[in-house]
Amino acid sequence: MPCRAWRFPTTYPPSRCGWRSLERVRARAPALRAWDAGMSSLFRHASAYAVGTALVTLASLVSFPILTRLLSVADYGLMNTVTLALALLVAVGKLGMQRATVRFYHEGGETSARLPSTQILGMAAVGALATLTWMCVVALLPEHALGTPGLRYLLLLTACLVLVRVLDSAFSNLLYAEGRSAFISTYGVVKRYLALVLVIGVLLASARNAEGFFLATIVAEVVALVWIGWVVAEDNPIRPTRFSRELFIRMIAYGVPMVGVEVAGSILALGDRYVIQQLLGAEAVGVYSASYNLCEYIRGSTMAALSTAVAPMYMRVWEQEGRVATEQFLGRFARSYLAVSFLVAALVTTNAADLVTILASERYVEGTTIVPWVIGGMALDSYVAVAAAGLFLKKRTGAIFTYVAIAAAVNIALNYLLVPHFGIAGSAIATLLSYAVLLATAMVIGRSELTVPFPARSLVVSAFAFGASCMLAARMTSGSPWFDLVLRTAIVIAIYGGITLTLDAGVRDSVRELARMVRNRLWPDAV
Repeated sequence: MPCRAWRFPTTYPPSRCGWRSLERVRARAPALRAWDAGMSSLFRHASAYAVGTALVTLASLVSFPILTRLLSVADYGLMNTVTLALALLVAVGKLGMQRATVRFYHEGGETSARLPSTQILGMAAVGALATLTWMCVVALLPEHALGTPGLRYLLLLTACLVLVRVLDSAFSNLLYAEGRSAFISTYGVVKRYLALVLVIGVLLASARNAEGFFLATIVAEVVALVWIGWVVAEDNPIRPTRFSRELFIRMIAYGVPMVGVEVAGSILALGDRYVIQQLLGAEAVGVYSASYNLCEYIRGSTMAALSTAVAPMYMRVWEQEGRVATEQFLGRFARSYLAVSFLVAALVTTNAADLVTILASERYVEGTTIVPWVIGGMALDSYVAVAAAGLFLKKRTGAIFTYVAIAAAVNIALNYLLVPHFGIAGSAIATLLSYAVLLATAMVIGRSELTVPFPARSLVVSAFAFGASCMLAARMTSGSPWFDLVLRTAIVIAIYGGITLTLDAGVRDSVRELARMVRNRLWPDAV
């Protein structure tokens, strides 16, 4: 009989299972059990998030050239200014409670029972207060502080979106904590395409200005909010009697430092654009942003999908099986994540010029030199959620703010240092280095709470496979961006897959497990 140690045998002698001792099998059993049970869930949730993100990204790719053609330059600028203001206001209006939802949901008992009403009613009150405060501030601001005519009106018009988006976050994160990834992805796609249709319809039919854009956006987001609110209320009736003042205070205490995290994270992600605008001008920002956004779209549907899907899973393992099982589960996930992220980075790096030519135009191709640096930084950023898992589990939000703020400060400083000498490439290098600082700081601080094994061998193998596949694929060219895209993709997958499967046993195990899950899903009755 073949060895079946993977199935946690307790009667096979060590010699038949290939283990040195039965105790070793039992010591590894919690992690293997968590991994075996969790891989199917991870694959399902990550697939749902990836598909949803890809469809939303497609809508963004469709809307970008349409908006830039239908809106004047001034209105397009107003639209972006108001959108940025809303993003910061919503971050403050949520008070970080949306992050507390996932953490407190798995505590069980009375906490889980009171969480839906406490979270939704609490965030509604805080969001309403933030909306009213913002409206008062905008109304009292002197004209010279606003600078642009019409900006005050747009800020007042869109103030209601602060409350709408705070409530949207409350509902979405409650469903996320429940593991309803399929609905969350479907909801995000429907909301995005509803907004796209309404915006284009309004701009084509009547108001080709920023006001028309935001009126259509408000209608779309309110309709979507009613839908998701109804879905949440079906399983979690919202009653004032279920509101817990004690739980609300605990969630605020956990979440308030996360407001700083979101603001610092915005600076970390967007600060480079401000520096380039200041030092190099708007045209350089456009060239840089085309390639940066390409990386962001791909990161969202791959690396970020994995890190998003694994978060509630390791929290569940932590609550049910404890520290050792969680550490071993995350260690195995880290190997798989590294292999996937380096493969994605290789595919994006080799195909960046072709993708930008197809999606944008040849005017933006010069910006693709930033892609290896930027996609590498994004891979590190997506891994932080795993490296700092202990800080999330122990609710050390102050420590989380510390490492994000440090990385944001490093990013701004490096941009001012490197951009004058290296142009947009200097900003891309600053992005990679600042995310490396983010990950290193998170790992150092996070080790005090949870030791996540770092797969150094997998890192070396994946990095070698990345370099080899990129070098060989870059030499292949036909003159057609479409054919080059297909050819280089096939070459990268073949070379990268061959190297990692040959040299990394962890990758081989993960591929076997994935193949088994796919086979069982497609042919459940097969022996």
